[in-house]
Formats: sequence, C-alpha cells, structure tokens
Amino acid sequence: MIRVVVVDDHPVFRKGLVALLRASDVEVVGEAESGTEAIEVVRDVAPDLVLMDLGLPDASGIVATERIVAESPDVRVVVITLFDDEQSVRAAFEAGASAYVLKRSPPDQIIAAMDAALSGALWVGAGVPRPGFGQGAATTADLPGLTPREAAIADLMSRGLGNPVIAERLGLSPKTVANYVSLVLVKLGAEDRHDAARMVRALREQRG
Repeated sequence: MIRVVVVDDHPVFRKGLVALLRASDVEVVGEAESGTEAIEVVRDVAPDLVLMDLGLPDASGIVATERIVAESPDVRVVVITLFDDEQSVRAAFEAGASAYVLKRSPPDQIIAAMDAALSGALWVGAGVPRPGFGQGAATTADLPGLTPREAAIADLMSRGLGNPVIAERLGLSPKTVANYVSLVLVKLGAEDRHDAARMVRALREQRG
C-alpha cells in the first residue's frame, strides 16, 4: 500500500484529501499544515509520496519540496495547489517535484498524478502550463529513469558545471550534489561524469 503524507494549511481541504486517499486504498501516514512541519513529518514517517500545497504559512511548499527531495531522494512529491502560473510550475519542478496538479482537478487526476510520480514519470496535470520543457533543458522525458532532480543535475553537468556551482544554483550542499551525480552515473550507465555529460548533450541535440 502506498504511504502518503498530506500537506495543506486548510483543514477542510486537507481532511477531504485524506478521505479521498483512504477511499482509494492509500495509507495516509502523516499530515502537516506548514512547510517546516512537513519536513519534520517526512523525516519521522518516511513516506513513499508527499502531496504538497504551495501556499503554506511559513516555509513555502517550494522550499519544503526541495528540502524533502534533497534529504530523501526516494520520496516523490506531487504538488497540489491553486497556483496555475508558469513561474510556480517551473519552481516546483526545479525543486524536485515529480507532478503538478491543480486543486480543482477531479479525484482520478490526483490519483493518476500520484501513480505517475511513483513510477518515475513527470506528470503535468490538465490546465497546468508546461514551462521550459523545450527550451534546451533536459527533463525526465529525455532521460528515462531519472527523477526531475537527477535530470536537472545531469543537465547542468552536461553544460560543464562542477558540483560546487551546481550546488549553489540548486540551493543544495555539495555533498548532496555529489550523491545525486553518483546516482545519475549509475542510472545512465556512464563511466564517469564526462561520459554522462556527453550522453545528455547528445540527447539535447537530438531534440533540436
């Protein structure tokens, strides 16, 4: 059974989402109403997936997503929010979210987004703009098997950036970036970071 943490500062919506998940045979192992609380709950219960609102009262959902994914790369984050602007969507995926759906989405769309995220796919819900997917950056669509965060790091590697610079750009520690680089090499079957960079550049060129 999928183990999920639900993060939203509106109790009525959060409880409704929890009821929907439980009716869909999803195990809700934790709830949080702020970004800081979300980070702590995920540390405590180690879920498979987090449903994350963006408009939280302290640390934003973007910040919470980045911290959660950096600390627990195996945890998938599905953003579920009212925000349907391109900037929010881009920021969420850059922070490491695997899916983005709107709160007005029907229940089956939310469940589908969760299933896609758990399978390693990148999911963009109906009515959500798709920023940057075609502006030269490598995504999970180009690099099957990589999470959004791993794809972002692979893309920066392919542009000749070292770990310290990548860490600064993404707001991660150099050690965390080094761990991600190791995962990228294994998943791509690359001999070293130069070989991985060559693979990503080749894929980017194929896209035109």
